[in-house]
Amino acid sequence: MSYRTTILGTVVGILLIMLFCNAAGMSVWAVLVFFGIYYTISLAITRMRAELGAPVHELLYIGPDEIMPAMLGARRIGPQNLTMSAFFYSFNSAYRGHPMPHQLEGFKLAERTGTNNRRLLAAMLIATVVGTISAFWAFYHISYIKGVEDLRDWLAYDTFHRLESWLGWPYQQFADFPAIIVVVLGFISTLGLMFMRMRFLWWPFHPAGYVMSYSRSMDVLWFSILISSGIKWMLLKHGGRRTYRKLIPFFLGLILGEFVVGSLWSLIGIIVERPMYRFLY
Repeated sequence: MSYRTTILGTVVGILLIMLFCNAAGMSVWAVLVFFGIYYTISLAITRMRAELGAPVHELLYIGPDEIMPAMLGARRIGPQNLTMSAFFYSFNSAYRGHPMPHQLEGFKLAERTGTNNRRLLAAMLIATVVGTISAFWAFYHISYIKGVEDLRDWLAYDTFHRLESWLGWPYQQFADFPAIIVVVLGFISTLGLMFMRMRFLWWPFHPAGYVMSYSRSMDVLWFSILISSGIKWMLLKHGGRRTYRKLIPFFLGLILGEFVVGSLWSLIGIIVERPMYRFLY
């Protein structure tokens, strides 16, 4: 795809988003601010995944639907903009399944293996359409068959509970100055970590690590990452880069084996219609 086609597609996509949201009652300025923040976060997550290789990027409650009311206040944003923002919670709640990092990894794999990028793009588009329709069908099917045991487990509860707080609670009507101060301090801290990392080779802390420490997924992954980091450090220190590169396939095999076993147990559970071992991450 040429750069001209890419830019044209981006412009057309943004215009369609603006027309859709404006027709639903959202102001033009709110659409631009909302999706400006959203795509900034998207680029940050994608670069973090490419540069650091973080296994997860679950960032709860950091989307534009959280930032805008905290920075501006619900009264300044207005009920129509808030209502439309609430409906976007489905892809702003955690970012754990954000498509952009996975798409970039797919193109990188295609580059390494010599796969045609246009065919890969076509496969991604087909997977997007099929996956979207399948997700809607599965959601309604499970809801109809199983019912809803706990409303808090469904996105609709969080979506409209937050909207209720924005519209009805007095302290939500104005800008949250403590939150603004914390955001500024976090921004300065990230810039400081980035500066130290770029100026000093011995600096061990990555700015993305500071961001990812907030992720809820790290609660169950931090110990595995700690062990793997220690093994990597020992291999590089005592075996050198050559030994480290020779052992990479072994550790990749461990990861692949875990996913294969987890997938098999999930398939067995579907076939026998009984809960089996769960691999959450």
